[in-house]
Amino acid sequence: MTATVNGSATEHQRPLGGSVADRLGRLPEIVDELRRGDVAAERDRVLQYDAVHRLRAAGLLGLRVPARYGGPGGSVRDVLGAVIEIARASSNVAQALRAHFGYAERLLSNRATEDERGRWFARINDGLVFGNAITDGSGRSPSSADTTVLAGDDGVLRLNGYKFYSTGSLFADVIAVSAVDAEARDLQAIVPTDRAGIELFDDWDGFGQRLTASGGTRFTDVVVHPDEITTVSDGNHLGHSTTFLQLYLAAVAAGIAYGVLDDAVGYVRTKARPAAHSLADTAGADPFVLQAVGDIAADAEAAGTLVLTAADAVDALVDGGRQHDGQALADLAITVARAQLVAERLTLAAAQRLFDTGGASATARSLNLDRHWRNARTVASHNPLAYKAYAAGNFAVNGVWPPANGYF
Repeated sequence: MTATVNGSATEHQRPLGGSVADRLGRLPEIVDELRRGDVAAERDRVLQYDAVHRLRAAGLLGLRVPARYGGPGGSVRDVLGAVIEIARASSNVAQALRAHFGYAERLLSNRATEDERGRWFARINDGLVFGNAITDGSGRSPSSADTTVLAGDDGVLRLNGYKFYSTGSLFADVIAVSAVDAEARDLQAIVPTDRAGIELFDDWDGFGQRLTASGGTRFTDVVVHPDEITTVSDGNHLGHSTTFLQLYLAAVAAGIAYGVLDDAVGYVRTKARPAAHSLADTAGADPFVLQAVGDIAADAEAAGTLVLTAADAVDALVDGGRQHDGQALADLAITVARAQLVAERLTLAAAQRLFDTGGASATARSLNLDRHWRNARTVASHNPLAYKAYAAGNFAVNGVWPPANGYF
């Protein structure tokens, strides 16, 4: 794949404003268009730049900006409800925005300063889109930092390294990059995607979530200004924003489940034929086909309900000002882990059940119905579900707090 550098952060008009309801009211039209193009885009690997532009223009990417910084003051439930709807049409676009919404949530966490909030919330409300570059291409674990920000002989800070995953960065104006300084301290640099020395690649080759712009990023002597270095974190404390990022994945999964339901209903109504020995004359009257659709509908509704119930728990913690309450953060992380564990399993079951609504013709490449299972399996592989179950059990039996890192 050739390297592609995104456009400048100034190349867009200010988004439409309004209340949370006003902004969410613009979502259905965008979702309908996404749904119509998803089969072909996913099959042919066409990145959905226009969809991200429309979501930005509609003011939807600023939902979480508090009113005191000029935003609508939307809740986590508002954001993840929108994410579910976007993922229902295109799970790729939904996941590609995870870093953006995650950074907005970080600004509300115990990891951010008031100066950071004042600086970045205003720009998010004006349409700035975040991507990230966190995972190094080498090292003992995904969180290993082989990317550095070091001062040269001229005193100028320069960023060097290669990131294996950079979800959403091809759609973004700025990238939040994890790195270490000369004293091996963890830090984060926020740099524009069009700055000299940055190369963005669309080279993610997973079998699912192919259009999340999750390819590599290379930084070669990228100049970093001192005010672009964000809060240094020791990584040893719980934060609700990392828990939010896990719940975000569950929201994407729930959206996939609803997308499976939409495709199941459409396929049965318009294309499916009953088996030769069916008890009915049409697929739409076949009891076993209808049972499959009913199972899918139940899985989707259950997954969506789990995610939004957990979103209410995040809102309660933030609204209650408990971002520094360790026990409350541990409780929340386990609540989200349980929701993610079940929601992602339900989605995988629904995606597999889809093929019980038709015969071998349902596997036609032109229909691309397998994208749902591939995408759900990829989302569920993002962070091991086995460790979610282990942590939930260890918390219930022994009261042991869950891991304090962004990968749980």
